Amino acid sequence: MNRRIIIPILFFSLLSQIVLVDDLNANTAEERLIEVEKQLQAVANQIKQYQGEKTNLEKDILANDTALNQVNNELNQVQARLVQAEDALEEALAGYDQSLENLAAVQQNIIQEQTKLGKIKNEITDVKEELFETQKSLNIAKEDLQEQAIELYINGVMSPTTALFIDLNELSDFLAALGYASSIVDSAYEIVEQLNAFERLAETQTEFLTVREVERETSITNLQEEEEKKNQISIEAEEFADDVETKKNIVESEKQQVENKKAKVLAERRNAQNLLNQANKQLEKLDKEHADLEKLEDAIQADIDRLMSVGGVAPGKLSWPITGSYVSSGYKWRRLGGTTSFHGAIDIPSSTGTPIKAAAGGVVIVARYYGAAGRTVFIDHGGGMTTLYFHMNTIYVSVGQTVVTGDTIGSVGTTGRTTGPHLHFEVRLKNPSSVGCSLPYLDPTSRGRMNPYCFLD
Repeated sequence: MNRRIIIPILFFSLLSQIVLVDDLNANTAEERLIEVEKQLQAVANQIKQYQGEKTNLEKDILANDTALNQVNNELNQVQARLVQAEDALEEALAGYDQSLENLAAVQQNIIQEQTKLGKIKNEITDVKEELFETQKSLNIAKEDLQEQAIELYINGVMSPTTALFIDLNELSDFLAALGYASSIVDSAYEIVEQLNAFERLAETQTEFLTVREVERETSITNLQEEEEKKNQISIEAEEFADDVETKKNIVESEKQQVENKKAKVLAERRNAQNLLNQANKQLEKLDKEHADLEKLEDAIQADIDRLMSVGGVAPGKLSWPITGSYVSSGYKWRRLGGTTSFHGAIDIPSSTGTPIKAAAGGVVIVARYYGAAGRTVFIDHGGGMTTLYFHMNTIYVSVGQTVVTGDTIGSVGTTGRTTGPHLHFEVRLKNPSSVGCSLPYLDPTSRGRMNPYCFLD
C-alpha cells in the first residue's frame, strides 16, 4: 500500500494508542490533560507535514494546538509578571521593615535623650537650690565679717574698709602687735574662712550649672534632631506602607491573571481530550470506509480478471464519454470524506440524466449496481483494456452486449457513494507498461488503472 494511503491510517492508529497510553500512565485529571496536549501536538505536527486538503477535525486539532500554544505563552507571560510583582512586593516589604527598624532606633534614642535631659534638669534644680543656700550662707558670712570690722573700728584699730580688705594674716599680726586679744582675731579669721569656702562652693556650683546647662541644650538639640528623624522616617514608613499595599494589589491581580490563564489552559486541554475522542470515533468510521473501498476495488479487479477477454488489440485512442463538460477531479492522490486515497480515474460532472457514451467499441461485461460505485458498466475493449463507468442514474446496456464508440450506455446520476451528479471514468490495462505515455499513468495499488488522458482525444 502506498505511503500516502498509510499516513492517515497511522495517524488515527496513533490517536488510538495515545489515548490508551493516557489512561494507563496519567494519575490525575490535569496530568491526563497535559498528556493529551502533548499527544495532540505530535498529531498536529504530522498533519502539518501532510500536503492535501485537511478535514474539519484536523483543522480543529491544528487550531487547538495553536490556541494551546498561545494560552501557554500568555500563561508564561503573566507568571513572569507575577514573579516580578512578588519581587517588587518583597523589596517594598523590606523597605517598610527597615523603616520600622529605623523608627524604633530613633524612638529609643529619643527615650534615652529624654531620660538624660530629665536627669540633667533634676541635677540643675538640685544644684540651683544648693547654690541658693550657699548664697544665703555667703551673705550671712559677709554680714558677720562686717560686724567684726565695725567692732575693730569701734575699738579704734582701723577703719571698716581697712578691716574688710586687709589680708587676714596681716590683720592678725597687726592686732597681735597692738596687744589685742587673740579671740577677736580667731573670730575674724573663722569668718573669712567661711566666706572663702562659701565663695569657692558657689563658684563650683556655678561651673556645674554652666556645664549642665550646655548638656541640657545639647540634649534638647539632639531631641529635636531625633524628632525630625522620627517624622521623616514616619513619612517614609507611610510611603512604604502605601507602596506595599499597591504592590500587594498588583500581586493579587497578577495571581488572578495566572488563575484565569490556567483555567483557559485547562479548557483548551479538555477540548483537546474531546478532539481525541472525536478522532477515535472517526478512526472507526474511516477504518470501515477504507476497508469497504479496498473490498470494492478488489472485487472490481477480480471481476475484470475473470470476465475480460484474452485476445484482441487494445484501442490506442478513446473518445470522451460525456461531451460539453469538464474534469472536476483528476488522476491523482486526493482527500475525500476523511480518507486519503489514489483516485485512479477522472470525474466528469454533469446534470442528472446526461447521456454517457462508450469511449470505444467492446463488450459489456458488468452492468449492475456495484456497492459504493452505484450503477456501473464495465466494457471490455480487448487487448487487456477495460473502461469503467460509475454512479449512473440509468443503465441502458446489458452484460454481453456489443457496443461501438459513441453508443449511449447510460445516464449521469448520483448512485453509490458520491457528492453530486457526475461520471467516474476509469481505464484499466492488464499490462500498463506496454503503453508509452509521458503522463503519470501507473496505479500505485498495482490494479492497472491508467491515466485516462493517455488515451482521450
